[in-house]
Amino acid sequence: MSRAHRVLVVGAGGLGSPVLRLLAGGRVAHVTIVDDDLVDESNLHRQTLYTEQDVGCSKIERASASLRELAPSISVNAVQGRFVPATAMELLKDHDIVVEGADNLATKFLVTDAARLAGVPAVQAGAVRWAGWAFCALPDSACLRCLFEDIPRDRVETCAEAGVVGPLVGVLGGLEAALVLRVLRGELPAGELWHYDALKGALRRTFVRRRSDCPLCTGKIQDLRTERYTAACAA
Repeated sequence: MSRAHRVLVVGAGGLGSPVLRLLAGGRVAHVTIVDDDLVDESNLHRQTLYTEQDVGCSKIERASASLRELAPSISVNAVQGRFVPATAMELLKDHDIVVEGADNLATKFLVTDAARLAGVPAVQAGAVRWAGWAFCALPDSACLRCLFEDIPRDRVETCAEAGVVGPLVGVLGGLEAALVLRVLRGELPAGELWHYDALKGALRRTFVRRRSDCPLCTGKIQDLRTERYTAACAA
């Protein structure tokens, strides 16, 4: 695989940690990391990119340093902040693919929408307690909205609140990295949805089809700067 590829990674936590490590070892030339959080001791069991010495430090700063140690030739752009409507399209510019591991449903949908509008493939995942999923959407395939439709009106517990086991996010982050590298190799895992149940030790693959009434796939969504998005992504 050519080292010319540029990957945007939204979230440098439990899912982002294995994704970043594996992309650095997968001969990716450039990674842009977007995160606004600090390393917290309570998250070290699943955020394996960090150590106790990193507690209290900026995630993106420590992640950048770790990646350069793993792959000295890699180019890393660290963006301290959230992936929000006002900057989403600019962040996607000049990147070949976006991979998302945010602990925020609104951010997941924003990545979905922005990637489709930018014509960029998106690899996404979600995890809570003992189960989770990883999904790949190409610019002309089914998207996350074909699967989950929209941001829930009612508040949903984050994985930090509900809890999540470390090995689960390790597996899902590995699946995300594999999907990214497959896309960059020219393979087309369009609409691939991977389910993993860590309690049962069960991994299965299904395919999501485009919904005829999907607002994103039918071009009804064109504006990211909606009041609902702006409020939800900043929460």
